[in-house]
Amino acid sequence: MLFQGKDGELRIVTGAASPTLYYLEVLFTEMDFTAPISRPRTEETLVMDRGNFDTNAHYIEGNDEPRYSKIPLSFSCKLADTINTRVLHDFLEGKATITNAVGGSSAVVTTLGTTTIDGNTLPAFLPKVSSTTPVWNVEILWDGTNDYGLKYNEAYFVPGESTITESADGVMLSVNAQVLGDVTRITAFSSTTHSFI
Repeated sequence: MLFQGKDGELRIVTGAASPTLYYLEVLFTEMDFTAPISRPRTEETLVMDRGNFDTNAHYIEGNDEPRYSKIPLSFSCKLADTINTRVLHDFLEGKATITNAVGGSSAVVTTLGTTTIDGNTLPAFLPKVSSTTPVWNVEILWDGTNDYGLKYNEAYFVPGESTITESADGVMLSVNAQVLGDVTRITAFSSTTHSFI
C-alpha cells in the first residue's frame, strides 16, 4: 500500500535536558513537507591528459563545501484557535523559554553541535552561538507496514524567513529552515517523555 500524507507526523524536537527530550507535534500540516533525503556529496572531476582518456586518467575530489553547506527544509500548516499556537511561534522565533508550555519544563535546550557530518562537528555560526541558539531537530515519520522516516539534525529556523498568510478559509503559516547537521533515516521517533502541547 502506498504512503499518503495523512499517514505522516511531523515533530520539532529539542535537545536533551537531563535527559528528557521535549517535542512539539505540528498539527494541521498541509502535507507539503519538502527537504532533501540526504546531504549532497562532494563533486568529482575527471582529469585527462590534454582531453585524452588513457591509463593516467583519474578523478580528483572537489572542495568539501557542498557536503557541509546548509540544506533547505520547509513545511506549512494551518493555525487553529483550539491549539496553543504560541508554542509553535516561540519555537520558530528561537525563544529559550516556551510560553505556557504544557507537559513539563518550559525551558528548552538547543540541539546545536549535537551531531556530526562525516565525524566532524560544525563550527559556531552567525548569529553567535549561545545556549539558547534556536536550533532544533525535525523528525517526520510515515506510518505503514514498514515505517519510513527522516531526521533532520540541527534545523535553524531563520528569523524573517517564515511567513503567515490569511485567506477566507484559514490562516497559513509557511515555515522555512536551514539544516546544519546530518540527515538520517529513522523508523521511530526519538524517545521523548514530554510534549509541549
